[in-house]
Amino acid sequence: MSEEAFWKFLLSLTIAFPAIVGLIRYRKINLSYRPILIYVFFSLLSELIVGLFITHYGKKIETVYWHSFNLFEAIILLFQFYYWKNSSRDKTILRILMLLILVVWVFENFITSSIYQFNAVYLIAYSFFLVLLSVQTINNTIVKQDSWPLVKNATFIICISLIIYFIYNIFVFTLLAKGITNDNKMLMAQVFQIRVYINAVANLLLGVAFCFIPKKFPKNLFKEMQDLE
Repeated sequence: MSEEAFWKFLLSLTIAFPAIVGLIRYRKINLSYRPILIYVFFSLLSELIVGLFITHYGKKIETVYWHSFNLFEAIILLFQFYYWKNSSRDKTILRILMLLILVVWVFENFITSSIYQFNAVYLIAYSFFLVLLSVQTINNTIVKQDSWPLVKNATFIICISLIIYFIYNIFVFTLLAKGITNDNKMLMAQVFQIRVYINAVANLLLGVAFCFIPKKFPKNLFKEMQDLE
């Protein structure tokens, strides 16, 4: 592993920060945040697998693994928004969106193209959906916010992290889809270099957010309220 690759690998391990915080607080936090916690745990495991093993098995294996993780990423984050939604209408829309994302992934990777290639439609589409859902959730959070500052609101910080990460992903995937890689390799090298730092910032924000995830209600809460009366 080159010095540059090693440095990128270390920056990718910033995902360990939210993973450690999440692990420490796992039993205490509100159950509605479990999907994002699972996402972070698997992301850390994925970074270790890719950095230590997958990269040694060739580009094809790495590409297949990358596509598979992107599908997992989309579904688990959509589940997170599903848990945050209250209305049955919103939950129905998210179920349809999950199915649509799965269909697009299968169609693009196995019918119109190959899973061994870069396929932009799915990548841009699911990133775009996640950004829209994050913006919508932020708007709802601001409207419902009382005295608790937004900088200590876990949902707000998580959505900011997702917006930063996936907006830059849309930018990168759009450049790749337009063939900028072949026309200007130096530009794309710089774009990917910035992406490493964007990813690190998003990871650190998730770690901060996990510190503020509200605790779950105790099972004997109703009994305690009765005792107080």
